[in-house]
Amino acid sequence: MNFRSYNDLIHLVRRKMSSLPDDIDLVVHVPRSGIIPAAQIALHRNLPIVSLDEYLSGADDATRFSARKRRGGDGTGRVLVVDDSVGDGGALARVRAALAAHPDAGKRPVSFLAVYWSGVPVEGLDYWFEKVPRPRLFEWNALHHEGMSNFCVDIDGVLCRDPTRAENDDGDCYAAFLRDTDLIATPTHEIGWLISNRLEKYRPQTEDWLARHGIRYRELILLDGVSAETRRKAGAHGWFKGRTYRDLPAELFIESEPFQARDIAQIAVKPVLCTENWSLYRPDMNRLDQHATQARGLLRRAGRALRRKLGG
Repeated sequence: MNFRSYNDLIHLVRRKMSSLPDDIDLVVHVPRSGIIPAAQIALHRNLPIVSLDEYLSGADDATRFSARKRRGGDGTGRVLVVDDSVGDGGALARVRAALAAHPDAGKRPVSFLAVYWSGVPVEGLDYWFEKVPRPRLFEWNALHHEGMSNFCVDIDGVLCRDPTRAENDDGDCYAAFLRDTDLIATPTHEIGWLISNRLEKYRPQTEDWLARHGIRYRELILLDGVSAETRRKAGAHGWFKGRTYRDLPAELFIESEPFQARDIAQIAVKPVLCTENWSLYRPDMNRLDQHATQARGLLRRAGRALRRKLGG
């Protein structure tokens, strides 16, 4: 599994955007994944930006005056269409066909940029910044990937926040947490397996919360045969998830906690994506790699805590 984070994307675009032509007058982003790289290019080049739908409907007309004024031209400079990635070229072909029907077709040069290219020959791709073969996963669509039906996903920390120590009392406070905790993310597709260290006795509350928030899944696997106290004393949260993941035909586990992600990957001998530091843990990672990845996650967490304390 090849993984790229937002941080990877931003730094790559910053390094590579100088390779783009100088005559760009308008940046068009393909919703939704193309928004971030397109906005970055538009801001650095001081160019107007619109969505593909806005451009196709003629909403970019208002941008032409600013383009003419800035470049001293006639407003017919190059249009750069930006997407995050291209695979087999099917989506690109559809975009190209739509652009061919635009009133400006043939009047303004149009180029297409995909930040990440799969390596498969694609007609109509003018620029790409990095070749990332399949299978691949990006931070911005990790929970919306079409392969979600073959993923394992944790609940606390991924779909909702983790309970605080006070809430995790195995009593009334925990019951309130299970009932009322806020949603963090809503996956687009059905999840293959939800695997959680929540106890089996909390299955009704968990299923109710998932149903209320429209989260679809094929199977919910909870920890059985132990008490909350025994689970805390054992401290082997990654063990249960790793053993379960190992015995399933799943290709990825999405976990929120770095140390658990490391343990799950080692036990299951399969990759684990950690949403705390947006790093991919692999069973072949050496200890130095693991410690460096965990250190980055801890620094990010400490930075966020400091900003909250300072009110920033």
